[in-house]
Amino acid sequence: MKSQSDIVLIELLKCDSMPAFDELYCRYWEMLYDIAYKKLKDKDDAKDLVHDLFLQLWNSRASLNVYRSFSGFLFVSLKNKIIDKQRLTANRLNKNTDIASETVTHQNTVYDQVYYNELNSFLNHQIDLLPEKMKEIYRLSREENLSLEEIANRLSISTQTVKNQLTTAVKRLRQKISQYLSVILF
Repeated sequence: MKSQSDIVLIELLKCDSMPAFDELYCRYWEMLYDIAYKKLKDKDDAKDLVHDLFLQLWNSRASLNVYRSFSGFLFVSLKNKIIDKQRLTANRLNKNTDIASETVTHQNTVYDQVYYNELNSFLNHQIDLLPEKMKEIYRLSREENLSLEEIANRLSISTQTVKNQLTTAVKRLRQKISQYLSVILF
């Protein structure tokens, strides 16, 4: 078989000749492997790709049509397999990156929600600890979105008193939140 041309070996291969296949494999395996390794930079991937190429050659032997250069046919087939492999690797990398990003985003979202709920609960508790009138003024301002004048009219007190009470409430709450955050964050 060693003295036969590629075209003769292909014709024998079409007739299910395993010795013809073995000879073609021996002639081209190392060269194809070297090319695949240079492109993929991974020995196992290069071996797998070349073995897949020869498996595909064996499986499609009956319909194989090579008129000029068998080596050219193999190189083009290998090039296509390398491109497919690189495309598949890039797609997997993109999917893994997307999954990791979604996981981090989801984890951050859950963490943020828990953190927000704890902080909100702490804030509500601190509001409940304010003196009654201060608490009422703060809630009318923040929860009902009333202006200073509207609160003053509703409670029959001066606008300046509302402003002073609100300023004091905000300062106290900021101080308590600042203390709380310094404890949980550090």
